[in-house]
Amino acid sequence: MTDTEIAAREPETAGDGFGLVEQVLEVYGANEEVSDELGLLIGRRGETLAALQYIINVLVATKYGNDHVVGLDIEQYRKRREQTLIEMARRIAAEVRETGDVITLEPMPPAERRIIHLTMETEAGVRTESVGQGENRQVEVLPADGGD
Repeated sequence: MTDTEIAAREPETAGDGFGLVEQVLEVYGANEEVSDELGLLIGRRGETLAALQYIINVLVATKYGNDHVVGLDIEQYRKRREQTLIEMARRIAAEVRETGDVITLEPMPPAERRIIHLTMETEAGVRTESVGQGENRQVEVLPADGGD
């Protein structure tokens, strides 16, 4: 992975950790072959990426304290995942408005639940709640009450 590049930038969206992190480290390959190899660092459903981000933040906290939190994105995985979640949230909001049913999403990591909650804030007629414990925590999308 000698042709791997790293760039730092300001967070821009909820998927970047806007409001939660100071910098986003973007890792990308200088060519297509290296980019494909970087998939190993993303892992299944971004689990390896999340673990790497955690390790980086432990190292940063050891050196600079907990005031400096860094986000990590590899080959724009988080950006693509955020777009997928936003589109899904909008489809589900439309379905909840149309049917009046409560829809419970699959368990998600906290960063992904945050994207769903923030997206739903802009959707009229629906509200969200997180339910469950630990890794089984899910987002429920409900019709908004008359007072909301």
